[in-house]
Amino acid sequence: VYRSEDLIYLSGRKYHAKRNFINKFRSTYEFTYQKMTEEHIEGCLKMAELWCDLHSCDENVNVDIAGEFEAIKIALDNFVKLEFQGGVIEIDGKIEAFTLGEQLNNSTAVIHIEKANPNIRGLYSIINQQFCENNWASVIFINREQDLGEEPLRQAKLSYQPDHLTEKYVVRLKK
Repeated sequence: VYRSEDLIYLSGRKYHAKRNFINKFRSTYEFTYQKMTEEHIEGCLKMAELWCDLHSCDENVNVDIAGEFEAIKIALDNFVKLEFQGGVIEIDGKIEAFTLGEQLNNSTAVIHIEKANPNIRGLYSIINQQFCENNWASVIFINREQDLGEEPLRQAKLSYQPDHLTEKYVVRLKK
């Protein structure tokens, strides 16, 4: 769980690398950030398919990756019904990154999905910063959810210096 102001402003030495990624991205690409609407869904699905192709979802024995792609499709197909908020980054008229989330309560938003073309350096950093700035400036905390036990994802999430970690529990009915 992160302080929203940290993800928006990326102030201080601890965010130096993130600011560098964003500055390099801004100097390399002409892009637009837009709040996601129904009109963006098809482009987001194409972006998700690219992500899946790059991660070999069809051949991958890792159920989490294949399952994640299915969850992304379901979330995008039900974007309006679920009342999600989202953001997209377009470069040359093509969606290269998107993210989805929702406000959990008065003080916290949660980001469920964040996908970007991994071949574009700094794209993950800019979609995260822009989504937080444009959608979640009014909340104190942003929960970026768990790392699924994936070490690269864990390192990426820790690099944003979380304010605190939230314990995860599994509740099961006794038979």
